[in-house]
Amino acid sequence: MSNDPAATAAESPEDEWPAFTLTPVEYEQAVADIAKSVGQEITDWRVQHLDPVDGLDGTYIIDVTARFRLAGMDFLVLFECKRHKSPVKREHVQTLHTKLQSTGAQKGVVVAASGFQSGALQYAKAHGIACVRLVDDAWTYLSRTTSALNPPPAPKGTYSGYLITGDEDGYDSYMLTGRPDETLRMLLNPGR
Repeated sequence: MSNDPAATAAESPEDEWPAFTLTPVEYEQAVADIAKSVGQEITDWRVQHLDPVDGLDGTYIIDVTARFRLAGMDFLVLFECKRHKSPVKREHVQTLHTKLQSTGAQKGVVVAASGFQSGALQYAKAHGIACVRLVDDAWTYLSRTTSALNPPPAPKGTYSGYLITGDEDGYDSYMLTGRPDETLRMLLNPGR
């Protein structure tokens, strides 16, 4: 099991990370800003917020999309932003999987404010969907305990994304913000 705060918070029933004060639109824009930072490695990188994407069974309004070209091929990544007070459930990951199948998108990413239930992580891993935890940078180096001597940090208003993965040994997390190489691997690797 990882000692990383993002991994601990992903499985903890009592989430120590603060609730977001962002509106849903501001939350989605924070995800879009992180996705835009990846665009240097590939061509025609385009990120859209609230993008209508046609599927076999209708049009979906996707929270954030990233479209790009790599090796002459077009790619579409769907980001679903879940600013819930409780960890994301399996059913939310299943819904994104259905949208991937309908639209023909190559990758799905669920971005959560409050982590993921274990069933959601297992389903995501089985279907190549990435699970990312978005946190205020003030909480990037969260300690296990807070007290009067060690109070919670004040939010900074800037955000970092962590890839959350689960396996039989527990959970791990990997910083994505400021690491376009890791973010690109997450977007192109079907197992993440």
